[in-house]
Amino acid sequence: MAEPKLRFYFREPTVDTNMPITDGTVKVEGFAFEIVQREEEADAWDCGFAARLRAAAKNLPHLSIPAFPNRKFRQAYIFVNANSGIESPKDLEGKRVGIMQWDNTAGVWARGALQHYYGVALSRIHWLARRLGNDGVAQGIRIEKLEGRGSDADTMLDGLLLEGSLDAVIGPNVLPSISRKDHRVRRLFGDYKKEEQKYFKETGIFPISHVVTLKQEFVERHRNAPLALLEAFRRARDEAFNRLVGADPQILVVSWAAAAVEEQRALMGENYWPYNIDNNRRALEAITQYGFEQGLSSKQIDYRSFFHPEAAALGGM
Repeated sequence: MAEPKLRFYFREPTVDTNMPITDGTVKVEGFAFEIVQREEEADAWDCGFAARLRAAAKNLPHLSIPAFPNRKFRQAYIFVNANSGIESPKDLEGKRVGIMQWDNTAGVWARGALQHYYGVALSRIHWLARRLGNDGVAQGIRIEKLEGRGSDADTMLDGLLLEGSLDAVIGPNVLPSISRKDHRVRRLFGDYKKEEQKYFKETGIFPISHVVTLKQEFVERHRNAPLALLEAFRRARDEAFNRLVGADPQILVVSWAAAAVEEQRALMGENYWPYNIDNNRRALEAITQYGFEQGLSSKQIDYRSFFHPEAAALGGM
């Protein structure tokens, strides 16, 4: 009897935590796994966490599993014009700050840190967005539609930051001008590694960008799918670490990658990339709080409500 098909959409198929699945090293037991090119075609996908909050607020029939293949600290993704006079987070108040869109997950995390860790009043920032969504934002937040050049958000925001039309940009990606070390722009936090490590030590938050999510009707037809996917993503994560620190490392362009992993483990714990609920409660509580405060949901969502019960209860890391 043929195995049932599971169609999966990867937002970022080439990141290290996903590659062991996308390159075929790790299989999803019990399923014929097919990678599709659009979320609309998929039975499951690695969902942006802000989009997951939006879906939960609308009671869409989705179920998530505690697999988080993309996590990033976001202090490194706050960029400023060198002549803007911005030297500290509080200096963002009163300034023109460009974003891709309000409900982008990277922005939710960055704004949450600005508000709660650095004491920045988000309502005192003049926000400008490449895309204005149909959903609301928190009371007191003013967002202006950006007009500018560039075929994509990064290019547009980068150009406006370089010319000084924007004082700062908060985005999900490193801007082109930062990559080429253009002197007209810089990161808000020059030593962002030190800043992000300090943030983690003082808050315990390791931001979650993506969460693996399934359509409920698919789960109803294939009850074993959530646990099969969770086990596959756990094996893929373990393989990603093996490719860094195993007996025959596959990452060669960073000579001290294994030492960097050990440094991160010393700070964040031996298993700092857990795929379970218990070890992620601080991050899950934070993102649902920030989503509510920033207007992504009308109340703070109980994150436990949108996880598949058996997958959420599964032991191990």
